Amino acid sequence: MGIPLYTFYFIYLAFVVVFLFFTYFNVYHLIKYGLPTIINFLIVVFFLSVSGAILFISWEYTSQINWQQIISIAPFDYQTTLQRPF
Repeated sequence: MGIPLYTFYFIYLAFVVVFLFFTYFNVYHLIKYGLPTIINFLIVVFFLSVSGAILFISWEYTSQINWQQIISIAPFDYQTTLQRPF
């Protein structure tokens, strides 16, 4: 009995989608409501660069994992144990 590792990958992808959703609105508000100065532009570029670096590093680490593995949550098989007579 176990949990497939790819369930954690789907949870991770949901967090990435939420992160990208908030990133879009942060950049939108910085551009729309921020002052049109070089400082605001540098903040947007810095924010997007750091976010892109985080996503790239995360992609590099997660691409090395075999997502088809099963995480065992029980040390033995319950079906064979319950079928044995006492």
